[in-house]
Amino acid sequence: MSEPSTSPEPPSPDPPPRKKKRRRVLVAGLGLPWLRDLDYGTQFVRRVEGETWPRGVYVEDLSVSAHRVLDRLKELKPHKVVLVAGMPRDVDPAGTIRRYKLDITPPEDGADLAERIGESIGGIIDLDHTLAIGKWGKGFPEDTVVIEVEPGDRSFGLGFSEEVEASVDKVLALIREELGMDSGDNEVRGSVNAEGAS
Repeated sequence: MSEPSTSPEPPSPDPPPRKKKRRRVLVAGLGLPWLRDLDYGTQFVRRVEGETWPRGVYVEDLSVSAHRVLDRLKELKPHKVVLVAGMPRDVDPAGTIRRYKLDITPPEDGADLAERIGESIGGIIDLDHTLAIGKWGKGFPEDTVVIEVEPGDRSFGLGFSEEVEASVDKVLALIREELGMDSGDNEVRGSVNAEGAS
């Protein structure tokens, strides 16, 4: 007696492709308002926020106390951060650009950290405070790059000194390089809102 024939089961449909999660990148400026070259980060962001940026890129002015910057980092959870600021190191001529990858190891000096936190709560806005508190709070991703410009004119007023003004296009080019923008992939104008970066 022959066994009943069975039809082969139809192949299971391929699962729907998973939506690729878009990388979130934060390009942030830090500055001291109304102090010319020391206000570099703030004024830089105002100049470039309307440029063409890839989707998922946030261009923001974070000229606020360091603990508030940490709050924003925790909220956004960026995969990459590029920080831009005018920072007086007094080791280079005015207008010198320094780019470096941030070591995100939390600081070990508890007394210095406590002092920085207290000063930040008191309203101090400073790149080094932001870096220290951001590292302490584990807000920075592994891929964090800092671009500093050595200020020249630190007086009260608007606009940059001639040497620092000459750095603006160079810093913009460095940021575009960091973002791999030569490919021109999925570019839009302006920064992207949270919905566009999901």
